[in-house]
Amino acid sequence: MAYRTFVDKDGAYWQAWDSQPSKVERRMSPGDRRHVKRFPWGGAERRSGSDRRTTSQRRITLSEGYGRGWLTFESLAEKRRLVPIPSGWDHASNTELRTMCDQAKRIGKTDPSSV
Repeated sequence: MAYRTFVDKDGAYWQAWDSQPSKVERRMSPGDRRHVKRFPWGGAERRSGSDRRTTSQRRITLSEGYGRGWLTFESLAEKRRLVPIPSGWDHASNTELRTMCDQAKRIGKTDPSSV
């Protein structure tokens, strides 16, 4: 995860970092792939029980486009996200970072006192 700081045209201090989720739900296709048997398994079943997953992990489902990561911009007043992560953003000039920040979508900022 890269991290950058910059000051916008109004003098506000911004932090920027990339987020790349690792445990995102991969089953995004509209169809059910479980019934497709291209290469049927002929060996003995090693798993038992009604839940055949080998490990149980909580997975999250992200909005479309966020599965490959996003760039977050945060100031004291607001928070923004840009999807997809621009190539080479971590080496971009401060002017380029300001432009990316202007293009990013505003999101609700969490109030730290409510957590």
